[in-house]
Amino acid sequence: MDNIVKKSKKKKKLPPGVRERDGRYTYRYNTYVTENGKKKRKFKETASYSNPADAYEAGILIKASQIQGTYVDEKNISFGDWADKWFEMYEQSDRKDHTIVTRKSRMNVLKKEFGDYKLKEITPLQYQEYLFRLKKSGKEKNTILGLHSTMTMIVKKAARPPYEIIAKDFTTGVEIPKFKESVQSLKEGKPKELYLEKEELAVFINTAYAMAEHAENDHERMIARQCARALHILSYTGLRIGELCALDEDDIDEENKKINIIKTLNVQHGIENYILDTPKNETSIREVDVTSRVIALFREQAIEKKKARLMFGQNFYKKEDFVFVNMHRKPGCPLSPLEIARYMAEVLREAGVCKKLSPHKLRHTYTSLSAEAGIELAAIQRQLGHANDRMTTQVYLHVTKSIRRTNVEKLESLMDHL
Repeated sequence: MDNIVKKSKKKKKLPPGVRERDGRYTYRYNTYVTENGKKKRKFKETASYSNPADAYEAGILIKASQIQGTYVDEKNISFGDWADKWFEMYEQSDRKDHTIVTRKSRMNVLKKEFGDYKLKEITPLQYQEYLFRLKKSGKEKNTILGLHSTMTMIVKKAARPPYEIIAKDFTTGVEIPKFKESVQSLKEGKPKELYLEKEELAVFINTAYAMAEHAENDHERMIARQCARALHILSYTGLRIGELCALDEDDIDEENKKINIIKTLNVQHGIENYILDTPKNETSIREVDVTSRVIALFREQAIEKKKARLMFGQNFYKKEDFVFVNMHRKPGCPLSPLEIARYMAEVLREAGVCKKLSPHKLRHTYTSLSAEAGIELAAIQRQLGHANDRMTTQVYLHVTKSIRRTNVEKLESLMDHL
């Protein structure tokens, strides 16, 4: 009888790693935590369970996630370590290559400031002071907005299921530093980002072609004429430069005078490693109506490309039939947006146009010309490929001020005879 009593008091054998305390069971495991910028090995336990099998299962899941590299230490992970984990997940998302590069750059800036802090210990006040410090140090509004956008993405991921590493998102409710416009810019009433006025555009385009004709040799003339044509088309269509450089022959519908926009060029890793991405967003996938003059420019470009194909022979890239092509080390590959931008800068200097403009600003030039021609804002936005854009609206309202003034005068004239 005594032997039976002794056997009944003998403890059950627990699964490996499981410990019992006061009738509750936990799984003990080791992990690495970051303290004062250094990683240390530390033993931890799972939550307690009423039976050993549940504790063991919870522990095995943690072990599996450690092996896969997806486990995070909810209590002690540093901002830097979590940011790296977040970026691994972000990088796998369906985003453009250049967007991923930009996010990583901003993340690294944030890591310099907060990297060694435990994520759970960063306070809203601490982050708020950081944003104000950025402005005080001379950082521009767009730089601060970009950093804040990235920080928000990192922290929201940590606060939401299934991770829930922190109880509260410390970026919620913080105040973005205010940037006031100068008195002079308000007096002028012009958009801060500039565009070419109608007369300036005429000088700009004429100078672009004139410079091409004065190039040193036939090869250089071909290159310059192509860039001049590209700038001309950008001004008259409102295309993004990446959309223009991604065009192939099948995208041009000469009969119906339309351009089919379904891709954009990404040369983040060099022209020979170009990528054809989908457009910026859903509204960017569109048909752009063009004039007979633009169709004529595309025909001229097709003739120029045939000359280049003959010139380079077997060295001409034939995988894609791009409209605008590289004529340097990688003939036949797409024309680099950087080459167009460099030529534009030279043309602006030669033309004496004292404005700091990029090819993208030619979209604003297209907006101003369309507004002056009396085209409605909604129609302009459809051509440009976005539903709403602050700068487009600002340019449109600036150009149409005189039209609005005429409409007011018409109302007064109507009422005068009463």
